[in-house]
This record gives sequence, structure tokens and C-alpha cells, in this order.
Amino acid sequence: SKLLIKSCMFLTENAADDVIKPVFTEKQVLAGKGVTLICNYTGTVRSLQWYRQYPGSKPEHLIMFFETSPKSEPALRLTAAADKAAKSMNLTIFSTEVIDSAMYYCALEPTVTGSRTSLCKN
Repeated sequence: SKLLIKSCMFLTENAADDVIKPVFTEKQVLAGKGVTLICNYTGTVRSLQWYRQYPGSKPEHLIMFFETSPKSEPALRLTAAADKAAKSMNLTIFSTEVIDSAMYYCALEPTVTGSRTSLCKN
């Protein structure tokens, strides 16, 4: 079966200084295969974040990492990393499952999802 993986970004309060956006807005992937989501960003960042949102639900925090140190969540089959020189961040989902079909948000700082806006349509 095919999964639909969408990606988007949260706007932060200092969005005029720091900009982040996905390289693509959606991908289709066969269940069991891996997929990588990529966002490009500008500015100096303290930490990098990925969130996941299912239709009709609030976004949930998935992983926090830094430009200098990747992070993995084996139980969730996730690895997140950044390329500081290229100013890009990615999230790789290994062995995708039906539950991975969702909207994924990249963010430049920890986000209280009720007080931030996004520029995406579910």
C-alpha cells in the first residue's frame, strides 16, 4: 500500500529573521520503504524540531536535535539530522507503516502548537 507523507513548517515569532521551508510538500512511499523529509532554513538556530499531525488532531512533538548532533528514536524508526553548512535539516523514517501517513512540520525552535501558525493545508 502507498502512504502519503506531507511536510510543512511552523512560522516562528521572529520569522522575519529566520526562515524555514520544506523542499517538497508531499511524497508517496510504499509501506515498508524509507522516506526522508528535508527542510531548508536560514539564520542561527538553537535547536531543530520535527512535529507530526494526523487529520483532526493537534500536532505532536516527534524529535528535537541540533545542527551539530543528529538524533535517533529507534522505537519510532526515526533519525533526524542537519547539515549546518548547507542549512538543511532532514527527518528519515525507516520501514514506513500506515501510521506514518501524516503531515510533518519542521520548526526552528520548540513550538507551543496552539500559538504558532503554519502555511500549509492538510
